[in-house]
Amino acid sequence: GAVLTPCLFSLCPFGFARPTFLVAVPWNIRPGANVTVGVALLPESPAQVIVRGEVIRDNKTILSREMVFEKDSFGTLVLPVLPLNSASGNYELLVEGHADGQLIFSNRTSLMYTSKSISVFIQTDKSMYKPGQDVMFRIVTVYPDLKPYKASMNIYIRDPRKKLIQQWLMEEGNLGIVSKKFQLSANPPLGDWSIEVEVNGQVHYQSFKVMEYVLPKFDVKVTAPLYYSLREEEVTGVVTAKYTYGKPVKGIVTVTCVSVSYWANKRNITTTMEMNGSVNVTCNKHMLQNLNADQLWHQRDSDYYTEPIEIIAVVTESLTGISQNSSTIIFPKQSDYFIEFMDYSRVIKPSLNFIATLKVMRSDSNQLTAEERQNHVTITAQQSDLLFHHSSLSHLENEATEERNLTVHVLNYTVPENGIIDIEFPIRADTKTLRVQAEFLSSRTDIGVYDVFSSPSQTYLQVKTKSQEIKAGKPFELSVASNKPVRDFHYLVLSKEQIVASGTKAAKTFTLTAENSWAPSACVLVFYIDEHGVVVNDALTVPIQPALDDKIKISWSKDKVKPSEKVSLKISTTEPGSVVGLAVVDKSTKLLGESNDITEDSVYHELNLYSTMQYFPLVRGSFGVFQKCSLWVSTDAILEEDKEHFLYGGMIPIEDGFGDDMPVSKNGPPDFSNPYVRTHFPETWLWIDTKTRSDTDTTMEVVVPDTITSWVASAFVMSENSGLGVTTAPVELEAFQPFFIFLNLPYSVIRGEQFLLEVNIFNYLKEEAEVTVILDMNDAFEIILTSNEINATENQQSVSVPSEDGETVQFPIKPKQLGEIPIKVTAISSAASDAVIQKVLVKAEGVEQTYSQTVLLDLTGNKPQAVSKTLDFTFPSDVVSGSERVQVTAVGDLLGPSINGLSSLIKMPYGCGEQNMINFAPNVYILQYLTKTRQLREDIKSKAVSFMRKGYQRELLFQRDDGSFSAFGNEDPSGSTWLSAFVLRCFLQARPFIDIDQDVLMDTAKWIVRHQKLNGEFHEPGKVLHSDLQGGTNNPVTLTAYIMSSLLGFADKQHAYVIKSATNFLEDKLEEGISDNYTLALVTYALSCAKSAKAKEALNVLNQRAEHQGEFRFWITPASEISDSWQPRSIDIELAAYALLSHFHQDRLAEGIPIMKWLSQQRNHLGGFSSTQDTVVALQALSVFATLTTAGKTDMDVTVTAPSLEMPEIFSIDTQNRFLLQTKEIAPAQLMTITVAAEGTGFAVFQV
Repeated sequence: GAVLTPCLFSLCPFGFARPTFLVAVPWNIRPGANVTVGVALLPESPAQVIVRGEVIRDNKTILSREMVFEKDSFGTLVLPVLPLNSASGNYELLVEGHADGQLIFSNRTSLMYTSKSISVFIQTDKSMYKPGQDVMFRIVTVYPDLKPYKASMNIYIRDPRKKLIQQWLMEEGNLGIVSKKFQLSANPPLGDWSIEVEVNGQVHYQSFKVMEYVLPKFDVKVTAPLYYSLREEEVTGVVTAKYTYGKPVKGIVTVTCVSVSYWANKRNITTTMEMNGSVNVTCNKHMLQNLNADQLWHQRDSDYYTEPIEIIAVVTESLTGISQNSSTIIFPKQSDYFIEFMDYSRVIKPSLNFIATLKVMRSDSNQLTAEERQNHVTITAQQSDLLFHHSSLSHLENEATEERNLTVHVLNYTVPENGIIDIEFPIRADTKTLRVQAEFLSSRTDIGVYDVFSSPSQTYLQVKTKSQEIKAGKPFELSVASNKPVRDFHYLVLSKEQIVASGTKAAKTFTLTAENSWAPSACVLVFYIDEHGVVVNDALTVPIQPALDDKIKISWSKDKVKPSEKVSLKISTTEPGSVVGLAVVDKSTKLLGESNDITEDSVYHELNLYSTMQYFPLVRGSFGVFQKCSLWVSTDAILEEDKEHFLYGGMIPIEDGFGDDMPVSKNGPPDFSNPYVRTHFPETWLWIDTKTRSDTDTTMEVVVPDTITSWVASAFVMSENSGLGVTTAPVELEAFQPFFIFLNLPYSVIRGEQFLLEVNIFNYLKEEAEVTVILDMNDAFEIILTSNEINATENQQSVSVPSEDGETVQFPIKPKQLGEIPIKVTAISSAASDAVIQKVLVKAEGVEQTYSQTVLLDLTGNKPQAVSKTLDFTFPSDVVSGSERVQVTAVGDLLGPSINGLSSLIKMPYGCGEQNMINFAPNVYILQYLTKTRQLREDIKSKAVSFMRKGYQRELLFQRDDGSFSAFGNEDPSGSTWLSAFVLRCFLQARPFIDIDQDVLMDTAKWIVRHQKLNGEFHEPGKVLHSDLQGGTNNPVTLTAYIMSSLLGFADKQHAYVIKSATNFLEDKLEEGISDNYTLALVTYALSCAKSAKAKEALNVLNQRAEHQGEFRFWITPASEISDSWQPRSIDIELAAYALLSHFHQDRLAEGIPIMKWLSQQRNHLGGFSSTQDTVVALQALSVFATLTTAGKTDMDVTVTAPSLEMPEIFSIDTQNRFLLQTKEIAPAQLMTITVAAEGTGFAVFQV
């Protein structure tokens, strides 16, 4: 019975040929990265093989390399780097092996092109800014391995309306770092601004807010367990409120308990109590349950209250009445302990071990106590040789005795401090399913594994690591287990879908050292080919933290300082010649919102974006193991392919925060007679870019600002060799003095209106203090006397402030001047004193009114020209004095980037006569627009033209024998005049791009003309199925206008009579009065095209009916008011487009600008509008404008002169900055006469 053949017959379909090679390649190609190919030549291979790799794009070889490999070896063939500016395309990789002139193997596989090739971090000093402040920002560009990427970049700053406010072009960084500052004007639009960085053809964004705000002085936190036990009567938490300088806040806290349910309006319980720094709060579950009892129909078991509970705390500071809030949500948990499998083998490998990691923790997220840890975790594992075993774990015991095919292990584990237990036990050779249950006290969890890894030779390999938290630069140990002896095995390490390391090992345990390029996670694949020619492998994915924090450390020379004291900051780095970016900001700014800082988290998150694979299929065979590491593999050995895939999500580790303790303060010797006046209160104290010299440490001595707060310092470093480093956690410096004044000022006050200047005096001295508070007199405001006491002077008050407490005194004052006015307050006691000067913004009374005039500066033509205009404006007599503002702006291109992304709208036409046009028409107008704006790329053009040719040929199938068009051609009872006119219009516009048969156009026109009545009106004998295609309302008047404007597309006057007759019909309708705006717009457009005498009047009527909103002008039709979408109805877009085209045909362009601005804002996220008809008409209207603005190269100087300007203001507009909105403020005068003169070539829009 013994089989002597060295080959199992199931494995030898073609006789016995020993395998010779295995080639593994990543399936992704990324600009800036090497394509690395893993090549294993097996013992049976020829002695030497020349292996050649070629990267092919669109059938052209762009990279190649060849190398000689010896037999029985494993190595990598590294192809040259794909250049960073490489375009997308169809990429393929060809790998060939030759020996003695014979081809041994050849394999061609397609590669997925991934455009993400570098990382860009945009850091701002804060997340929110006031008008007039500086926005400090840095841009850091790095390769995927965090080494500096040095490239030039374009930087744009846009306001909330997406207008370009400032730009820096072709900026070169220092080791990939560019640092800039941008000053906000005094009256910027409020809202979300953005910084856009264009590098390598890709744009990266960062947003910041511009608001009028007052810095918060204290922070509120609600701490509560993440889970509550269902047995507890109430949920408890702690509310703490601390000033930024670390002292507790006295005040009142309002605590609201809300049941977070998703289907009912929530009812809540609110309680209010006093607090000093912190207070314990509770939410009673039963009260909440009874409140919401009528809504709990969805809860079958009413004993248990199982909704999450939200605790919201609002803390109001007693002294000032200022409130800050915070909240937290607590989830129900069936038990007091959590037990879960963090990771486990998803597939059974018979005769190897089952490996799992189990985590035990308390549901209130506290550490397990020593007593709790004396209880064991019990693991019950049941193995069965049946394919899928339907038995519940609850009656394991009695079944185990009856069935011969069950094996049950019971294992006990002690619980370590961190609660993480590694579980490992052997799997029997015949096991097919496995169920594992873990129990700790009252909690239990179970998992099942029902898939067996399939190996034709029953050989299995398993790679595992004991290391947790693997960090770049640190070695970690891997061990390999197998159920058969292994001579040696090969390994590959992949990260971000590229091969980063490879090698061969003989020992069962080996160490690897991770590098930064391996972060954020590495896939380690081990494999060998066994004696039956079968590929045996396993892969393990390990998370890898990039080494960031060991490259830079920062520290203050003291923890606590007084305002204006000197302190030094030490920065230590590891490499000389590194660039350091330091930011130190007031902790209060952090309370306004997360700043856009570069931190370990943001770097880790960014690195994760390089992976295109979000889910891994369950791996059941050796081919799937390669796939798990994003490898394609080609071999003549035996690979087991997977039959099916299941998707499952990855694991998300939970990060722990750290508590912060505050050190105790020390005081210097007192001197109170003449207090130091605190005047310097920046929100960003230090923003420094420095380069380390030959030594790696830098120490800078700085003077602490005058704010009583904590200063938060963070920094990053960039060096040539070791790349990016960041500080682990920000380092705080507390600036404090035990006796100080705080002026509680609003963001702004109104001139002439009384407000209460509130002075808060804080006393953290040991004794109570008798304090005299003095407000300095000043011309900018008057103090209003209220007290009738004899000894009270209007600018001085006395108050007694207890120890560790605060008091308030108020001075009623009335501001008299506009702008920022200084307020100086001094407080003197026998033990201490303080003085501050703070500024408050005074705004004008009344309601702001704006007025603007627009001038088109059209210098398009062959030679430079000059043009000049004078604008007069008189401020009304009732203007509030001092509130007048005059601003002039100039911009060279209005549409510009507002219409990007059009190329994604180019589609392949298909379907019936109407559907085909739905996709055909936009292509025509997109090409028109891109041609006129000179943005047409060759690849887009050829794609669009080939689609149009196919669409044109296809549309001819739906032309009926009589020349008309309809949805199904000859099958329809009649052609449609509307569809025929639409086809005619599009074909006429398509003539510059594709060949169109003149006869087709003539036949269609002839047929249409036959459907005109004697009075000039056209009628519709057929029907249009797609309302999306036809657009706005349909009646004889709109149909006539539409057809007439289509016929006007012919160059010569061949349909003059028809058009004249239609014009008369429309003019008559206009006389009668057209109530519907859409109809009026179409009629106006048709009359404007036909140069009718009535066109001007029609447009005037239409304009009178327009809606105005800021800089926009548009129309609303009755139907669109009920539109439920946020986007205007497509009929309104079409209407505006016809109105805009009418302005163009009547040479009233300046009037049309507000419509154009509105239209260009209405595009949906795809770059188009909402339907075919409005997309076509809107693009046509915008093209006409675009033609003007980009008529040629722009190069002009716009000179603005006004009586109040000593020197003329000059705006230079050229091709580089034509999208930039340039703004200048001019001093106002009662009578403003502004002369604007432009000289040069090109086009610009000037506005006052």
